[in-house]
Amino acid sequence: MVDIDHFKSVNDTYGHVVGDQVIMRMTHLIRNRLRRVDYVGRYGGEEFAVVMPNTDAAAAKEVMDKLREAAQELEHTSDKIAFHVTFSCGIATYPQFKSVLEIAEAADDALYKAKHAGRNQVMTT
Repeated sequence: MVDIDHFKSVNDTYGHVVGDQVIMRMTHLIRNRLRRVDYVGRYGGEEFAVVMPNTDAAAAKEVMDKLREAAQELEHTSDKIAFHVTFSCGIATYPQFKSVLEIAEAADDALYKAKHAGRNQVMTT
């Protein structure tokens, strides 16, 4: 699970059109750096689900940390004002969690641990 940090402030400061552009750019960044067999989809609001088949937690964390670093370097603009956003990520894997629901819930729990620990980081279960 991936969630853009402090996204409400992006919408409040720059407007919803710019917020939507940030979401689209983040989606493209993530999608373009994953393998063809991986999947990224919007899970709701500014949250994304990333599925990486045949990938253990350590490898997934390495990939998501590289994506997180690239995302914070990505410059966004609004009325010629540049700004950056970060994201937090939670990782859960099979077979530790058996069902899709268990994996989603565990990844969401890890995501919230990352947010509570200061944001802009990747946590595994």
